[in-house]
Amino acid sequence: MSVALALVAGVVAAAWWGPVALRFCFRHVADPVAVLLGWLGLLVAVTATFGVAVAVLLAPGAAHEWALHDLARLCWHWARPSRPPALGEVLGGAGALAMVAAFTKFAASCVRRARTAGRARRVHGDLLALSGGAAEPGDGAVLWIPHPTPLAYSLGGAGGLTVLASCTRDLPADQLAAVLSHERAHLRERHHLLVSAVEGLASAVPWLPLTREAPAAVRLLVELRADAAAVRECGHAAVRNALLSFAGAPHPPSALSMAGGEVGVRLQRLQSRTPHGRNLATRTAFAAAALGAPVGIGMLAAVLTCL
Repeated sequence: MSVALALVAGVVAAAWWGPVALRFCFRHVADPVAVLLGWLGLLVAVTATFGVAVAVLLAPGAAHEWALHDLARLCWHWARPSRPPALGEVLGGAGALAMVAAFTKFAASCVRRARTAGRARRVHGDLLALSGGAAEPGDGAVLWIPHPTPLAYSLGGAGGLTVLASCTRDLPADQLAAVLSHERAHLRERHHLLVSAVEGLASAVPWLPLTREAPAAVRLLVELRADAAAVRECGHAAVRNALLSFAGAPHPPSALSMAGGEVGVRLQRLQSRTPHGRNLATRTAFAAAALGAPVGIGMLAAVLTCL
């Protein structure tokens, strides 16, 4: 088995079976950051490994170091009628075109989402200024809007902003503190950026299970991470009661809401009082395994086919 074929096999296996493995890990690992690193690491590894496979296919010779000028020479060879391209070069060219198309769609999706989020931030920022709040949004800026239903969400970007319904003032003080802690964790750890990037990748490559399932998984994991931050500051009971109070509340598409993610799963985690320890070894193991999975699977496939 050639190196390129082995890498492609590893990419396919990781993209199809990676979500299954990560869902299994989610059920048995308490730390949401570790599983989040697994999802993000696998997305990066699959993309990078596929790029390496394409570069290997496009390389004029196995021992030749590929460079940009080689791509121009390959295009010239393909244009010559006396020299039909080799199968590897055709596959490499098709892979390169697919990567360019996916990257273009990903960039366009990210730009569109950034513009939508920017408009939402400007509108909410204007409301904050009109209400007599801070002149510039920041991690501590809170916009209170008149609304009969309890709602709470945060908008990322420059400084970020937390939005709460006016009726939220009637909640117990510990629940209100838990909501603010939850939303500020989203802003502090740039969860909005992570979710936007993963959703953009899913829109660019919707046919892979890994990219298709990543947005929902990442949204749930960042909510669990924010819940864990709120639990450390306010306790399990306050976060659980606040989550019940805000369940089903509306929020803009670009926002992260207190009632976002799978509320039932979050309540189950809070009910079980599962510790959210910062296990560096577990996080490192998840990140390393995810980053090395496509190459490792590909090399294993190559060894097995040579036996």
